[in-house]
Amino acid sequence: MQVAFQTAEDLSQAVERVFRELPVLLYHKLDSVAPYSGFQSHNGIEMYFIENGSGVYLAGNRAHPLSPGTMMIIRPFTLHKVLQTDGVFNICRSVLMWKESLLKEHWPQGEPYPLLHMPEDCCRIQFSPAEAARVSGIYRSLQEEWSGRKSGFIPVMGCLIKELLLLAYRSYKEEDPNLPEPALPDLPGEISFLVQYIGEHFQNELTLDALGERVHLNPSYLSSLFHKHMGLTLSKFIAVKRLHYAKKLLRETSLSVTDIAFQSGFNHHTYFNRMFKKQEQISPLAYRKNHQRRLSGRE
Repeated sequence: MQVAFQTAEDLSQAVERVFRELPVLLYHKLDSVAPYSGFQSHNGIEMYFIENGSGVYLAGNRAHPLSPGTMMIIRPFTLHKVLQTDGVFNICRSVLMWKESLLKEHWPQGEPYPLLHMPEDCCRIQFSPAEAARVSGIYRSLQEEWSGRKSGFIPVMGCLIKELLLLAYRSYKEEDPNLPEPALPDLPGEISFLVQYIGEHFQNELTLDALGERVHLNPSYLSSLFHKHMGLTLSKFIAVKRLHYAKKLLRETSLSVTDIAFQSGFNHHTYFNRMFKKQEQISPLAYRKNHQRRLSGRE
């Protein structure tokens, strides 16, 4: 068993460090308390598989239920977070992350590439008990390769990851698209609604009073309820969504920092700069330059 990271930032930084040298990273059967206050956002595809326990997975603008046999497939730089909803038993999960180039560049010609036919930000797969046992065995084989580091371990892991991806795609295609996901364990509907609503409207002005009216709750009670279930305040959650979008614009556009601040929902670029430095420890321009260096292979 392994102990989870203390913060989301610790995990994100670990991914970046490993990806500078290797195209894959595995944490097998993490079993410490899952949630921390921060959200994750990192490079690489993440395949998050539940061995035991239950909880909620926040990804993109939705909340998804987690139970034994659930796999979440998360695309690069998608904002995500796990909520531990069981106060007695911790979630036991295996977390696999890999650079898309590991498979995509060597995918057989003429064979459909699964990720092109699955949701763009995240996809929830629920395996049957028999399928889950098979998937768990593949993670076990991945762990043997990862820990042994014998000759050719990366190509072998690539083959195992391909098997995982194809099994997930098969299950995804066989699911009834009209069948709703199971109910979210212990997550109030008002909170689930606000996660989606804020994700779709963070570029606009959002106030606690207005959000309270949306879900017919007293603002003070809503603030307390949100913090209880999400592990962070409403204002912090809104800031996280805005900063995440700003980072996307810094990576993918040549817009000025001022334009990015306003497009991300901030009223003042100076406040945006201060919030960005507080979270990332560097300025927005430095973040953009670091990303450009990584793309050019100079870091």
